[in-house]
Amino acid sequence: MSIQFGPEWRDFENRLTRYPQVTEVNLRRALTASLLMIEADAKRNVRQDTRRLAGSINHRIDGTYPNLLGRVGPSVNYGANVEFGRRPGRMPPVDALMGWVRRHWNAAHTGPVPAGQLRPRRAAGRGVTQDMIRSRAFALARAIGRRGIPPRPYLVPAYRRNQAAIVALFGRMGVRINAYLAGGPAL
Repeated sequence: MSIQFGPEWRDFENRLTRYPQVTEVNLRRALTASLLMIEADAKRNVRQDTRRLAGSINHRIDGTYPNLLGRVGPSVNYGANVEFGRRPGRMPPVDALMGWVRRHWNAAHTGPVPAGQLRPRRAAGRGVTQDMIRSRAFALARAIGRRGIPPRPYLVPAYRRNQAAIVALFGRMGVRINAYLAGGPAL
């Protein structure tokens, strides 16, 4: 008894040979789409002052098939402090807070803000010296060092909100690859 394989076998063998390339293309597409969903959601929901943190949130894909790794996150140093908070301990650098103090200066208010009230936002005007701004920045840094900063997560909630869509995206990718092996087009 002899068994002969027809042209279908050669077609299937060619598909198996191209399987890693087709899978990598589909995996990169699904990974990029999922990272973009998380990135967009995080940018929309992050706390904003100058939008520097939101503007620094980007994604990237490292590695090659089958070891691809997708990352989403900010490129600024303080992004982790916003996401996870900051425990009491060391003071942050005073110079890092100078710009914030300039933007949120309120000459009429020098003490702590009562709970539940917001400090009016008004930039430092004439008559405000650099020493006055540095003094307030030092007081703010000392308060952060003593009390810490509460977390204001933006990345983890963005992932959780998009998790079902991401799982569905990778599920559809698996269906496309199976269809390709069964004779469908290489998408």
